[in-house]
Amino acid sequence: MPPKRRTTRATPATTTAPTITVTDAQLQALIDRGVAAALAERDASRSRDSDNSHGLGTGGRRKVPTQRECT
Repeated sequence: MPPKRRTTRATPATTTAPTITVTDAQLQALIDRGVAAALAERDASRSRDSDNSHGLGTGGRRKVPTQRECT
């Protein structure tokens, strides 16, 4: 069986995104905002699961098997 011939595609024209200049202060503000949002989400998630509900993160509760008395 002869090998298949591969077709070549024309290389697409390269497009560049417009360059945006960001100062160090602006970059630090963006980082701080992102960290604050991540921490707030973590704290909210912790408060939902802090009652030892074994949450799945979906708002439901995971079923935990009951302990049996040793006989």
